[in-house]
Amino acid sequence: MKILIAYAGKSGGCRSMCELLASHLPRHDVTLLDLTESTLSPEAFDYVVFGSAVRFSKLHRAARAYLSTYKEALVKKPHTLFLCCAFADQFENYAEMLFPEELLRSADDTVYFGGELNVSRQKGLDKLFARMIRTSIIESEEDEAMLPGLLPEHVRLLADRLRPM
Repeated sequence: MKILIAYAGKSGGCRSMCELLASHLPRHDVTLLDLTESTLSPEAFDYVVFGSAVRFSKLHRAARAYLSTYKEALVKKPHTLFLCCAFADQFENYAEMLFPEELLRSADDTVYFGGELNVSRQKGLDKLFARMIRTSIIESEEDEAMLPGLLPEHVRLLADRLRPM
């Protein structure tokens, strides 16, 4: 099966989760597409995994541009949507807010790949904001306060579902 994994992110977490997914699908013809570098129509593929990092409550602009161009083609293809975001409790809200309704309805699944606040990968104001959020979580008085992280186990679950296709 020809699988397209199309993604956009800024600091590398989204890329690492998509590379991990591709590595778990060795029997399929997988194309990794970094939307910040190029685009490719989903029409030539049997299955599409599409997603983006969430920054400031928005999809990466390259992911938004891809949806603007290829939304109709994606709706017609079997597909899974994913998000990488630092706040797990906001995942469902982000998915409903950021993906077009018809794309969500037609998706086989919508998956949360986690997210991270890696200050060392940030620049400029992004670095300042990431540091402030990270500090506020660390200094939180809540006993369960934990820094967000990527969730490779969610990637493996998706790969397990796609493998037999």
